[in-house]
Amino acid sequence: MAFGNMGKVLEVDLSDGSTQEIELPEETYRDYIGGTGLAAKLLFDRGNLEAGALDPDNLLIFATGPLTGIGFSGSSRLSVGARSPLTGIWGQASCGGNFGPELKRCGYDAVILKGKAQGPVFLLLGEGTADLLPADDLWGMDIYETTDTLKERYSKGAKVLAIGPAGENLIPFASITNDYGHHFGRSGMGAVMGAKNLKAIVAEGGLKPEYADPEKVKAMQEEHREMIKDNIFCGALSAFGTGANMEAKMFEGDVPTRNWGRGLWEEGAEKLSGIALADNFIVDHASCRGCAVRCKPVVEVKEGPYAMDRPGPGPEYETQAAFGTMIMNDNLAALCKINDFCNRAGMDTITLGATFAWAMDCYEAGILKPEDYDGLKLEWGDVDTVIELLPSVVARQGKLATLLAKGSRAAAAEVGGGAEAYLTDSKGLEAPMHDPRCDWGDGLAYAVSIRGACHVSNMTFLLEWGAIEYPEIGLDKNYPKFSTENRAEAVALTADLGCIMNSACWCEFPGTAYTVTQWAELFNAVAGYGWDVEKLMEAGARVWFLQRCLGHIWGATGADDRIGQRIMTPVEDGGIAGSVPDMETMLREFYEYRGMTPDGMPTRETLEKYGLGYVADRLNL
Repeated sequence: MAFGNMGKVLEVDLSDGSTQEIELPEETYRDYIGGTGLAAKLLFDRGNLEAGALDPDNLLIFATGPLTGIGFSGSSRLSVGARSPLTGIWGQASCGGNFGPELKRCGYDAVILKGKAQGPVFLLLGEGTADLLPADDLWGMDIYETTDTLKERYSKGAKVLAIGPAGENLIPFASITNDYGHHFGRSGMGAVMGAKNLKAIVAEGGLKPEYADPEKVKAMQEEHREMIKDNIFCGALSAFGTGANMEAKMFEGDVPTRNWGRGLWEEGAEKLSGIALADNFIVDHASCRGCAVRCKPVVEVKEGPYAMDRPGPGPEYETQAAFGTMIMNDNLAALCKINDFCNRAGMDTITLGATFAWAMDCYEAGILKPEDYDGLKLEWGDVDTVIELLPSVVARQGKLATLLAKGSRAAAAEVGGGAEAYLTDSKGLEAPMHDPRCDWGDGLAYAVSIRGACHVSNMTFLLEWGAIEYPEIGLDKNYPKFSTENRAEAVALTADLGCIMNSACWCEFPGTAYTVTQWAELFNAVAGYGWDVEKLMEAGARVWFLQRCLGHIWGATGADDRIGQRIMTPVEDGGIAGSVPDMETMLREFYEYRGMTPDGMPTRETLEKYGLGYVADRLNL
């Protein structure tokens, strides 16, 4: 048994119902860490790289990391990877909650799902057991109903991953949810699961991994617990959720408003903030398994047109912006209702909110016309029409809803007529809610992210906020506003750190309490990898290049390292007035720092440096 891991991967062929257990060499765990790194390696080695995202041959891989389930705050995460139906390149998502540790307790580090079941099924996992069972009665249920039913059928202690109607209907930004409020939100992994006719996975087990140095792990756990208590960043998250600093960031210019067309909306930020959420709708705080941060708000809207039928997971900052400031909606009760609907249906609120905002811009510009789209018009702040359209988007019913169900990039390509001017994506994945015109490093990070515009595939935003500093790897320099200074190095190194976090399956929020040196110590105590800081960072870079190269195999080039035209258009107000990131300079310096060609391709020499010569062969480098 590999320390920190269970030493087994389960492969399930949904086409014929067969399963097999695979044992991986210890060096595979060490070199690719786990989580998204392990998923990318397994897909490259065992998948059909010619398969389309919704083809049966597209592997869907859930993977834990060596730090999953070790009992620290932030150690409950699980990763998933596949070719994305939204972007066509490498897609990945990370989820907290309960399922990651439970998968290990069943004896598996990863589950590879291939093929397509003849009808709806769910996968039941026990300690070293795996059974495919009919899910005809579950098909069509929302995620809450599915989870309730499976917990009643098995036990409240069973952990459930499920898709909703959006995944069943192959909405390309469909999500996967663990136990109601923990989401694999981005890049459409729910649609991949739906294309396989897999409704849910249920897990319950009691096995535990062994550690290389159990006493060291215990000592570090106690130390980390005290660090979390004293961490100001984690304290704010505990009190107000991830929207804790929305008002301050609005003044700074970080919160996108009116589809990135305005730089300031003071009254909106105040009404939508984490403080407003806490004062009016939060009734409890939930956590991922074993986490002391408790950043997950539980909300209830008791009455009125936006009443919820029961308390449920509340909106995170990304949703507060995507369906708040982005569409000029300042009604927090309505936003809670939208969030509840998307949770149940299983849809990524970032892509969906950004697509609604794109459409509002297109209506205002006369590109979309009511007479062409069911007589409907989307206008800024008209949240009731948004809510009315949501079920139709999931069902792909009606001309406007069917257009929105494609996501903004595909919708703009269909509409034409200048609609591309209002896009906010990179590589087809809509940007998260942090404005690169405020922190230029975010622009570079979004552009070169391995899955499209993303803030959690890297840790650049935390660096530019001043929430992290890592002198042991050179991340302690000056990062002045509206400047390219030190951004290439910063984005490269924070991308490697992001790959480490998503592969270890460790949450970045409580992760801010640790130094990189302490992370290396923890990997060694848990998994016995024998890493120093240099080897740790090398593993992160290896994962980044492998995932980047999967994108190249599927057609992405350096020309795709761009961010949406709407974001690259200056605004006239707020803290970012007149600012546009100098992408040309940052990209040139990034490629040079990374050992890539001026057109954004890795060299053979660079890939061989990280043990990826086999990838260079596949790319004919």
